Amino acid sequence: MPGFGRKPQEPESRTILLGGEPIPYLLKRSARRTIGFRIDRHGLTVSAPLRTPQSHLDRLLAERAAWVVAKLREWRERQPAELEWADGEILHYLGGELRLALRQGNGRTALHGDDLVVSVPDAADADGVQKKVRLWYRRQAAAFLAQRVNHYAARMGLAVPRLALSGARTRWGSCNARGEIRLNWRLMQAPISQIDYVVVHELAHIVELNHSPRFWAVVAWHYPDWQRARRDLRHAGERYHRL
Repeated sequence: MPGFGRKPQEPESRTILLGGEPIPYLLKRSARRTIGFRIDRHGLTVSAPLRTPQSHLDRLLAERAAWVVAKLREWRERQPAELEWADGEILHYLGGELRLALRQGNGRTALHGDDLVVSVPDAADADGVQKKVRLWYRRQAAAFLAQRVNHYAARMGLAVPRLALSGARTRWGSCNARGEIRLNWRLMQAPISQIDYVVVHELAHIVELNHSPRFWAVVAWHYPDWQRARRDLRHAGERYHRL
């Protein structure tokens, strides 16, 4: 079988001039048979067979220059402003908004009405504020996400799986062959509808460890509005990842 046993090469960072603009991209070579182009919040990724000449890749990129430049521009325009971790900052929580309220001291972070009160020795220490806010979100996630997993596991007739939190920047959840689930703590910013979609998605992998039609049938049976929730999560994902 052609390519069997060949290990993929380490990804390479490259740059090409398209439309008069230097475009950095990540080149991934493997035993795959086709060339693929992907543009997301990380930029341009080119996936190619191991022996594809660089000159061929350059020619294909040049042919798609207008598309590449336009899509990269779209992603740049969609990027939300970075959080400044300052007093009065608006944070998202379970589909609503919280106001970051900074106080001087070393007290425990707590929710008071719509204010997330964070005590820090120095309000100008953005890293310190960020650390305490993230810790608070992770604590909320540990309890809330476990409750949603327990709820849907019971509805789906499954034993409650082991749950761990993830801080991954590329996925909201995962399920391994042992039936263990990981959920991203940043989901605590999303409405419950989006959280429940991810929970059902990962629990469905305990039944079908793939993305076959049978898998999606399991998801649809237990969460009929999954397509809307997935679309909304994709649309809001960049904002959630700021945290």
